[in-house]
Amino acid sequence: MVKVLEISIEMDLSLFSRYLSQLGLWHRIFEESGQQQLWVNTHDEAERALELFEQFKSGHLQLELIPNLKHQPGPSIPARLLNHFKRYPGTLSFVLLSFLGFPLTLGLDHGQVNSLLHLFTFTDFIIQGEQIMFAPFGHAMGNGEIWRLWTPMLLHFGLLHLIFNTLWLWEVGRRIEILQGSSRVFNLVMITAVCANVFQYMLTQGVLFGGMSGVVYGLLGYSLIWSRLRPDRSFGLPKGIYIFMFGWLVLGFIGVIDSFGFGAVANGAHLGGLICGLGLGFVAAISTQKNRHNE
Repeated sequence: MVKVLEISIEMDLSLFSRYLSQLGLWHRIFEESGQQQLWVNTHDEAERALELFEQFKSGHLQLELIPNLKHQPGPSIPARLLNHFKRYPGTLSFVLLSFLGFPLTLGLDHGQVNSLLHLFTFTDFIIQGEQIMFAPFGHAMGNGEIWRLWTPMLLHFGLLHLIFNTLWLWEVGRRIEILQGSSRVFNLVMITAVCANVFQYMLTQGVLFGGMSGVVYGLLGYSLIWSRLRPDRSFGLPKGIYIFMFGWLVLGFIGVIDSFGFGAVANGAHLGGLICGLGLGFVAAISTQKNRHNE
């Protein structure tokens, strides 16, 4: 993507944005450090958008809404979903996979275990009385069960857990995908998932865990470092999001979240994903800076 302009948030760009949409010019507006950033797909579109903005700012561009636009029916839900999938296939694929994996944990509170759950946990397990006994990690790897390094991220324990994680995945993942593509999102999710699951297993061996939150922290770490080292290509996440999520991480480690009855928190997965994401963001930002200087 190409950044068209950066301007104060005091200027209302809503009408201009709607005008660009009516022209069929796909764009995104982000907020970063008190500034609005307008992005488009190509350099040609950037030149066109900048020319229109200059006319808009000088008052020479008369913006009018298409008559009766508000009375026209919008696209159906399947059409919207397909449109989102075309724009964010990487992020949305992992969101959908999380929803598909959710039924595997249903009934656990009542002692009902889905037979497929055995294939998705970090290591296989057996139930003896009221206890869950997990096989050693080496046993799983020795049997070639490599998929277990990733599958726990698809397990969520409750609808709130699922919605919370997938909303954050959508919010952060699609921003990365807009600027850096689907393959980058796919690689980030796959790498940070391994780090998160391994860290969690090291901290709590013999405990059932899962969820996409470790990946979310990985994406947040990546976004933070990248945006600080490459402010010209920032993902535009507000600082408040970082503060909230990092505060949530600290509260989890000191036990505050558990005491409020939110259930056990995968603190190891959060920390492992975050550290991994910070490292990946640093490597990516430094490597692109070197490539830019060599050009």
